[in-house]
Amino acid sequence: MPPPNKKQKLNEAESSYEWVQATPGDLNIATAVLYEAVDGPRRGVIYDAFEPVDHYWVEDEETCEVVRTEEGDCHDFHSADLKVAKAVVEFSTELAQGATELQSAGVLLIGTEPQMLKILKHFGESNTEERTVPQQLLAIPCVDCVDGLAHHAATGVNSGLRELAKQLRDDIQVGLRVAHLKHVTKELGEDVVKQEDYFCLASVHLPFDWEAIEEVDGEESLRRKDLWNQIDLCITATGEGQPEHSGPVETARVVLGEHCGLEVSDELWRSEVQTRLRGHLNLQSLPLRLKDQMGAEVFPLLLPSDAAVTSIKGVLCFGEAPDAWYLTQDTAPAGTAPTARAKEAPALESSPAKAKTVRDWEAEQEDEFGDLPPIPAPWIRVKSRKDGKVYYWNKETQKASFKLPTEEPPPAMAPPVEPLNSSGLPPGWTQHVSKSNGKIYYFHEATNHSQYFYPKIK
Repeated sequence: MPPPNKKQKLNEAESSYEWVQATPGDLNIATAVLYEAVDGPRRGVIYDAFEPVDHYWVEDEETCEVVRTEEGDCHDFHSADLKVAKAVVEFSTELAQGATELQSAGVLLIGTEPQMLKILKHFGESNTEERTVPQQLLAIPCVDCVDGLAHHAATGVNSGLRELAKQLRDDIQVGLRVAHLKHVTKELGEDVVKQEDYFCLASVHLPFDWEAIEEVDGEESLRRKDLWNQIDLCITATGEGQPEHSGPVETARVVLGEHCGLEVSDELWRSEVQTRLRGHLNLQSLPLRLKDQMGAEVFPLLLPSDAAVTSIKGVLCFGEAPDAWYLTQDTAPAGTAPTARAKEAPALESSPAKAKTVRDWEAEQEDEFGDLPPIPAPWIRVKSRKDGKVYYWNKETQKASFKLPTEEPPPAMAPPVEPLNSSGLPPGWTQHVSKSNGKIYYFHEATNHSQYFYPKIK
């Protein structure tokens, strides 16, 4: 199956796309669009978005240049001038049918900010050299888990992954797509978007390359070519069931461990415990299970704020706290706080779909904050739309803080180190390859401890 000519005409485009009228909520940086040119419809991606005024700049697919007017200025498109591909749901459902008789299943983890930070640190940096599953994890604030997904995808996905995605499928225009995750988050219920202290853990997936497309036959090949051909924001983990799995719950638990290196205890998977946690947070509308657009069983799994966290042989494990009330009682004892943070603590600004882009704030640093002392790179100042307060945004880590950032202190003199072993690792450490996900990890025999990051020399 040879790759098609990249410059094929749009009126001969694959039937997997049905272009429909765009709305401002559909458009963000890197969104694939269709626009009208003198020679007919052409494809491109959003180069920059000015959603509050409904203006967008578009980069053409073939020329890889921003569309300009006859005067040479960037052409200002409105959402009414653009179309987006919206037939993914129907198409993917059709392709999913008959794929396997085994039930596919997945999990969407919902937890607090400290829990998400531990997960992201455990997962590590995204691989920008080759395709993995998943490529990256993103923690999306629950308040933005429906209308703000496009913004978080545009600002949170590693720019190196976009370059890798283009290399994997250089025959088509590759953009960011949030439809798969949004289909699930829209079913979570209206109470979830009110949870300012909680986050949904999303995963980023890249398209298959032509070698991977050609190594399978039939409908699976079509799915890889015509369905999973964009940068997709998805639930935490999902996968096909196996004959040895007892049901969709076991499938979801297995893929969570294999794909993300995460495990949640048996007790926290119990429907009784999940129901109690939902009641405690006023999340009665949050379903215990639902179907995604591919027909897979999805379990929205709520982590209690007091969950015990341990690392066992490279797997980050979340378990119930000792004598936790939710193990035996339907309601929490009087005085138990419903969230992890104190109510009087200021909430960091969430990033709604209509917020300014990071590029906007970079351009306005001098005008808005020129009279304030300089701050170290890669930090910039941002003004909260909610109350006008100034906070700080780190462009590299994608983290916000109300605390004034300072220069990192110079590194201290390194103490004498022990000699490395023959493999170049500190004494007692050995390197291995995980059979479940193919990732390299490191094992220390004396402490029976394993980890994915390179061990430090003591």
